[in-house]
Amino acid sequence: MTNQMHPPFSNRTSVVRLPIPHGLRMALPASDKAELALAQVLAGDAVPRLNVDQLAEQLTSTQGHAVLGAPASWTDTQLRWAYAVLLRQLGSLNGRYGKLFDVVDQGLDHTTTNAPVSKTKAATGMHTDSSDARYNPDLVGLLCLHPGSRGGESLLASAIEMLERLKQRHPELESVARTPWPRDVVTPGLAQDLAAIEANAIPVFAQDEHGPVFRYMRYWTERAMAKLGQPIPVQLTRLFDFIDADMADNALNFRLKRGDILLVNNRLVVHGRGAFEDAPGAARRCLVRAWVDGFVDSHGERLPLRA
Repeated sequence: MTNQMHPPFSNRTSVVRLPIPHGLRMALPASDKAELALAQVLAGDAVPRLNVDQLAEQLTSTQGHAVLGAPASWTDTQLRWAYAVLLRQLGSLNGRYGKLFDVVDQGLDHTTTNAPVSKTKAATGMHTDSSDARYNPDLVGLLCLHPGSRGGESLLASAIEMLERLKQRHPELESVARTPWPRDVVTPGLAQDLAAIEANAIPVFAQDEHGPVFRYMRYWTERAMAKLGQPIPVQLTRLFDFIDADMADNALNFRLKRGDILLVNNRLVVHGRGAFEDAPGAARRCLVRAWVDGFVDSHGERLPLRA
């Protein structure tokens, strides 16, 4: 069943926190069996059935996010297992970067290469995930294994609330937001020549059969246009400036701790992080990212049956 998303407009000033499903705690494998259990979950084997109705409802609201806190005492593998089982209730795990992708600083520079910002320690800027016009994950998950030493705060902002403010203050920019603009191609395995970049055009705001879709990556859009030798229209810069300023004024700013699972509706919510530093000798900052497909097609069904 498809559930049209018409989220209520509201003003929330703190992150939404929900409890870890009781079924996860009851089914947690012992530490010496967690690695095998995780491999089976990632391979598509059956998983415990959980009640995630409240979570699904929250992810389709204007806030479009939730943080669930698993016990910090669980091992890294037990946390990964719990994370994967939870996500399997909501859709299927996408494997473009691996079903579970460790977001750690690999010493790369996204400004001089096509490296994703997720492989650096830089601030990401507010964005939605996926630079590919042909693919947009429904949900983005981030599991915090190690929060790091300094920085790396998480940021969230509602695209739907921002669009309402754009319509009220700068209605002339809405058509600019709904125009496809080229975005640089950085996904591994895809052609990255000028023709591919030009074809990779994405509107900031769109509408499909499920409701609104917001896709925002200012850096990759401006870099694509520079590569193509196209001047950035004044109205597009005005739109980007408004979006950035609005999100800076209205974003939630918080720090994840070990065991926290952040789930974000990638169609309705923009996320980002601050720059961070890993202290010598300390555990490196590590978040485990996952992309979930199929949520908008299936979240109206009784979700435990998806297992």
